[in-house]
Amino acid sequence: MSLSKSIVSTFVVVVLSLVAAEFVARTVFGLKPLVIQTPYHPIYTLAEFDNLSTNAEMARGPSGPLAYGYAEGLFGYYYDGGTPTPRSSTNLSDFLFRHTLSRYDAATIDRLACEQPNAAAIYVLGGSVAQGHSAQSKEATWHALLEGKLRKQLHRDDLYLFNGAMGGYLSLQDKMAYYLAAVPRDARAVLILNSQNDLIVPMSSATRPGDPFVLGVRFGQFFTDGFIWWLAKHSSIANAVLQSEVKQVVQTYRQRLEEDDAAFAQYATTAVDIYFENMNEVLEDCATHGRACLVAVQPARSFTAINRGLPASDVLSEKRMRRFYELMKQGIASSPYRERFVDLTGIFDQSDIAEIYTDGAHYSERGQEVLAGALMQPALGLLKDVASGTTTSARCRRPSI
Repeated sequence: MSLSKSIVSTFVVVVLSLVAAEFVARTVFGLKPLVIQTPYHPIYTLAEFDNLSTNAEMARGPSGPLAYGYAEGLFGYYYDGGTPTPRSSTNLSDFLFRHTLSRYDAATIDRLACEQPNAAAIYVLGGSVAQGHSAQSKEATWHALLEGKLRKQLHRDDLYLFNGAMGGYLSLQDKMAYYLAAVPRDARAVLILNSQNDLIVPMSSATRPGDPFVLGVRFGQFFTDGFIWWLAKHSSIANAVLQSEVKQVVQTYRQRLEEDDAAFAQYATTAVDIYFENMNEVLEDCATHGRACLVAVQPARSFTAINRGLPASDVLSEKRMRRFYELMKQGIASSPYRERFVDLTGIFDQSDIAEIYTDGAHYSERGQEVLAGALMQPALGLLKDVASGTTTSARCRRPSI
């Protein structure tokens, strides 16, 4: 009896101590439990960044299972036929047009395509820079400004830039977006603005070059017993320990790339090769099917600094960033579709860097204006290459069964 009481007393003391420690960690030190901010997507690995904070809330988001008609069950999400079935599998990519800076959602794009079959439309793909990240409003994004410039230049209001870019995406995901969001809509003109994520993002998340940056996280969610994830989501202390471990892994990986020439050479050449493999494949498909497509290599603060003879260090040293820059230039020059690449890395060379960049990759509203101006002639060329407007999409002609 005495032993039982001792065990119970000890257990109570331990539990109360843990509760007290957790309370102090949250109220005094400001620690928080794990919050997942990159929703899972069954095809793209991750979906849009948003303000949702829990898995349950993300399940109700625009790319969550509830949006696709799946209802939560005891051991998963199931489709029971209670919601309308999709008419196309492209609806799995419709969320791409629903980000906070997109001006046309998928339903609007489809409606315009059917109502205005001769309208001019350019589909925009890429990462956060392509979205217009750092603009304070949709109207201040480079794609909104460019759309306005093109309408004024060509004297037509039926000209659109449909933005299906997504923050954090690498060229692999841009390629999937091309095939799943643009091609089925009979896109005749496509502009992909990207490159920086392929170079930098994998080393910031300890993933292989070319892989979506949350892939390792997804592996952990699905191929472990889940206890550590549960603990981190409910304990700020456990989450702090785990996040410290993650930061250490990433820092060790970066340090190796910085200090080991052979490791960096392998990383850099692989990242650049995969980028051009993905983009060349898209451009080949465009050429085969008569689509007008361009890949615009985005400016970055380190690239602008290199052009101006200023310190160019980023997540890696100036020496490493210069090598990235050289490899990108070589990749464009050696591409069989080199004329379909637009090198934008020098468009900010005459601007005040502090006025243009909000961080290493994104642009202020002044930068958005310069980018829109730099893409004016390439966009006009795209529209000129599209014979006589867009054709009526087969999606409009498809009868109901």
